[in-house]
Amino acid sequence: MKTVLISGCGSGFGALSALEFARAGYRVIATMRDPSSADPAVLKAFDVEPIHICALDVTDRKAIADCVSSVTVDHGKIDVLVNNAGLHLLGAIEDMEEFDIQRVMQTNFFGALNFSRAVIPTMRAAGSGHIITVSSVGSRIGRVADGIYCASKAAIETALEAMRYEVAPFGIDVTVLCPGAFRTGIDRNFKLSKAQERSPYSALLLYRAGRVRDACMNGGAPEEVARALRQIVEQKSPVFRNLVGTKALELDQAFSAADARQRERLLTNISGIDWWLAGAGGPEEC
Repeated sequence: MKTVLISGCGSGFGALSALEFARAGYRVIATMRDPSSADPAVLKAFDVEPIHICALDVTDRKAIADCVSSVTVDHGKIDVLVNNAGLHLLGAIEDMEEFDIQRVMQTNFFGALNFSRAVIPTMRAAGSGHIITVSSVGSRIGRVADGIYCASKAAIETALEAMRYEVAPFGIDVTVLCPGAFRTGIDRNFKLSKAQERSPYSALLLYRAGRVRDACMNGGAPEEVARALRQIVEQKSPVFRNLVGTKALELDQAFSAADARQRERLLTNISGIDWWLAGAGGPEEC
């Protein structure tokens, strides 16, 4: 039985992915920052499968090392690592609090990078393994009021693309999955800091938060992402970057075909910010 280690399983893609792999016959170790605060329905479903639960903060390097060591001792090897833990905070670049910027980068970039680095020795010793990371279609663009999140995803994709070729001779696959908008409930978690509420960008931030919420509420079924993760892992020769969701495919194709001017226009259209660029107080004034 293959062992799959997944981060960020308290809800959303992580919880669904843990169930997807378990039901397909994998041994699943589901990590989450605080199991006591996880959705009771998720914990009940994990108990039925059964899925092993491990408390883990991916920003804690020692905790990552201890987790990998424990799983390796208990199960012999880690066949698949799914880097799913992530943090999405909106903010304007100028006055987004440094603490929040660091939180996003520590989770989305360093968390995934350090977890990946930690499992490589055991995978290299076994001569096989697969590291797959949940990124975002936003890694290709600088979404307005979402620049730090997009930067974190672009950074981890770039690092992992390089790592893919470094570890390939040891039988290790490295891939990323880039979803578009899906109904994970993340839309309920967007909040502006007090500093940003008093920001010169406050109208833009509130508008963009509403647009993101609408996109998530009207997005695809998150089970599609969980299924895609398993399917990629089971492919014989997976490509590095994989898109999931109709919107993600459409967006990627549009930007891939665009020249510099077209790209700028696409960005303003997608963000809906013509009113902001025109100096209006809100979209209704444009």
